[in-house]
Amino acid sequence: MFNPFEAILIVTQFIVLLTFHEWGHAKSADMLGDSTARNQGRMSLNPAVHIDPIGTVLLPLLGTFFGSTFFGWAKPVPVNPFNLKNPVKDMMLIAAAGPFMNIVLTFVILGIARLLELVFNFPQPGSDFHVEIARQLVRMGLISVFLAAFNMLPIYPLDGFSVVRGLLPARAARSWENLSPYGMPILMCLIFLPSLLGIPNYVFGFLSEISYATFNLIAQIVGLR
Repeated sequence: MFNPFEAILIVTQFIVLLTFHEWGHAKSADMLGDSTARNQGRMSLNPAVHIDPIGTVLLPLLGTFFGSTFFGWAKPVPVNPFNLKNPVKDMMLIAAAGPFMNIVLTFVILGIARLLELVFNFPQPGSDFHVEIARQLVRMGLISVFLAAFNMLPIYPLDGFSVVRGLLPARAARSWENLSPYGMPILMCLIFLPSLLGIPNYVFGFLSEISYATFNLIAQIVGLR
């Protein structure tokens, strides 16, 4: 059923989570010696500085409105590797900081749900408002975990590509870097080709399984399971 309010709510949650994700990149870069993002105003929790009109708003809205593939991105955080003491290792840490921030956010979101449960017996039976708040918190936590899992795919320009590069020996890392021009075409095929061919998206299915398992583990840790 077409529900524009629900679509807008999902995209709003996505923007908030993406803002913290990008802030994680910018903050870690600043801590490691590169102030480029801070100097350009990108080390901020203001969503406006991270929003790409097409990638952060338009495409996610269209995907949510029409029930198609949900896909989006924010403006990349600028990083100058020449300002880093150990560029390869530090770029790996900066890349990993975004997904890590989303995992931390999932703990916070589910921690809030647990606190509401303990303090206000949340959600109370028969209260549609309570049930809706609980549903939104669970969904936001799931989106946050999936955002972390998706970005850890070892495909350029996702964060996982830089993480893998940082773990490889120098010679292998250079060879790995040569794969970056093919990253975006591969990513687009992984996202859109299965739906065009009418076949299951096994990559997204795998990411969903990882996301649900991680979400359930975090829920157990905070006491929601």
